[in-house]
Amino acid sequence: MASENVTYASYLRIPELLALQQEPRAHDELLFVVLHQSHELWFKLALHELDEATSLIEQDRFPEAETRLRRIVTILRQLVAQWDVLGTMTPAGYLEFRHVLEGGSGFQSVQFRELEFSSGLKDASYLSSPWLSAEEQAALRRRLDGVTLADAFSAALVRAGVTDVLDVLRAGPGLLSMLAETLLDYDEAVGHWRHRHVLAVERQIGLKPGTGGSSGAAYLRSTLTRRFFPDLWEARTRLS
Repeated sequence: MASENVTYASYLRIPELLALQQEPRAHDELLFVVLHQSHELWFKLALHELDEATSLIEQDRFPEAETRLRRIVTILRQLVAQWDVLGTMTPAGYLEFRHVLEGGSGFQSVQFRELEFSSGLKDASYLSSPWLSAEEQAALRRRLDGVTLADAFSAALVRAGVTDVLDVLRAGPGLLSMLAETLLDYDEAVGHWRHRHVLAVERQIGLKPGTGGSSGAAYLRSTLTRRFFPDLWEARTRLS
């Protein structure tokens, strides 16, 4: 029987959550903070689902893995829509508080790097970034050393006797081909999020350098061609 002392606010720790936003120094700062904090909460859930999907693929439980991956795709669509909210902030409104970010930048989001690492895009050089805490470095090291979603799919192909992913595309409907399409849905959803991120940054600061030492929109544009499953994309060119 549930405790009578549990309330909506106490279960979700609403007072603690709302205390995380400082008094805004400019009107639009609260919008900026809430949007990015909510991104990190969604990233946390996406990582939770990604770990489960990877484990399920390792057990050849493909339909269950697809369920987790489809949830991540839906999360990413939600995050894409959040850039529309940021678009209601004017460039002048952003400049009223941009200086308080100092060395902070979305480029430094550890959870997004974890998402990249765990999906199949690992970059060991990122661990030497000066802004990382010891705990953040340890989290990224675990991801760097761990099995990725791409690894799990490749191993599943080997177990099924598939030597070329092209054969999965040719085979038509089946558990592996359906999983492959869902993996591409996920990859594509991340691509949409990256693209909307670029547009959101350009809308606010144009081609100015970003905070935290990044090149801003120029850096973000350089990430648009990154893929978690390049073999699945490349196979479409070879399919005949």
